[in-house]
Amino acid sequence: MSEFFASVRADLTDRRLLPIVTLVGLCLVAALAYAVLGSSGGSAEPRASSAPVRNPSPGIAVTGATAENAVAETTNGFKEQSSGKARDPFAALAGTATTTKAVAASSGASATSGSSSGSTGSEGSSGSGGASPESGGSSETGKSGSGETKKKAKAPKTVYDVAIEFGTLPPGITPETAQLTPFTKLKLQTPLPSAQLPMLIFRGVTAKGKTATFTVVGEAILSGTGSCLPSPTQCEAVDVKPGATEQLSYLAPDGQITVFELRVLSISAKKAKAKSAKASGWAESRAGRQLLRESGLVALPFLRYSSQPGVLVFAPHKASAARARIAVLPAAG
Repeated sequence: MSEFFASVRADLTDRRLLPIVTLVGLCLVAALAYAVLGSSGGSAEPRASSAPVRNPSPGIAVTGATAENAVAETTNGFKEQSSGKARDPFAALAGTATTTKAVAASSGASATSGSSSGSTGSEGSSGSGGASPESGGSSETGKSGSGETKKKAKAPKTVYDVAIEFGTLPPGITPETAQLTPFTKLKLQTPLPSAQLPMLIFRGVTAKGKTATFTVVGEAILSGTGSCLPSPTQCEAVDVKPGATEQLSYLAPDGQITVFELRVLSISAKKAKAKSAKASGWAESRAGRQLLRESGLVALPFLRYSSQPGVLVFAPHKASAARARIAVLPAAG
């Protein structure tokens, strides 16, 4: 091995190869110096140029491209891109907001030259990205929507106020001079003249307030212009028109006869809300209702209450069993 290195040394030191050896040594020294000086000079920060920056060509404006904060849009930032921070490509860059607003303003100004109604819609769309709350379409939609959600108001009902006079006719006193007790706004099932001595009980009015209907509770003989139900000979209830009178002759247990007189002064109709109608037209006297139950006179002959407060209508009566039996006999034979 030593002989090999000795032969190589002898060849290199030969006079004929001395210039080549010298040139190779200089190249090695120059390469070493370049490597040392180049690495130390590359770490120095580049100085900012004092020359004015030229405006970029029309397109997206890019600012702040440095070695620490490189962006993908720079034209010469390929070297720094690998070490730069990542960014969202869909986010607007600095300086682009002003350009977008200017474009939107120009488009809105051009739209206003068309018509006044079109300008309102364009301002709403360019300003907030949607329909303006002050536009006509949105306000009409709100009104229609609120109208659908609101419940329909119930129609007012017709109620009737009945005013009467009721009292006794002492012997020798004519009906014209008699002092009768007035009753206004009668409640249903009100006993007359009182719950202690009931002769009549007010039941309501017939359709359209033509007559006032009373159930006969006491043992009395009726005479006057009223109509008896179900028949004149079987007077379970009496209908009296406004301005008419009805007299009741009552035989007391002691044998004395007391005459009562009923005068229907008026039957007035009025419109009222559902709550008011229930309070006035459907109000009932508890004492009168209890008397009807005890006497078994809750039902009225051929009458029933309608949907209107305190209004009675004629109920359809079914054919009797005898008539039905007669109709079946011929078919069986």
